Amino acid sequence: MDSNPEQRDDTRFFHETTIMIENYPTGKYYEGRMFNYSRGGMYFESDFAPEPGTDVFIGIEDSPYSSGHDVYRAKVMWVRELPDQASFFYYGIGVRYY
Repeated sequence: MDSNPEQRDDTRFFHETTIMIENYPTGKYYEGRMFNYSRGGMYFESDFAPEPGTDVFIGIEDSPYSSGHDVYRAKVMWVRELPDQASFFYYGIGVRYY
């Protein structure tokens, strides 16, 4: 049995918390919700749909990496429109930390 069926570099851990996303090029802020993370990135959902390759800053309210609030710079790797009623948000986004 394959222990890493998604062929990820790092193990994914589930952790749900509120986040704020800053579109680095424009300086605009958006709300979102993180659902899982790894040492190298995270998956979150938001109504903000940045283009792949966009730089963002992500503020994590209840960080799984340390106690309290953290901020990470990341690159958007992919964006997917979510099916109706699958989420409170319109888009699922995968990012890789710098």
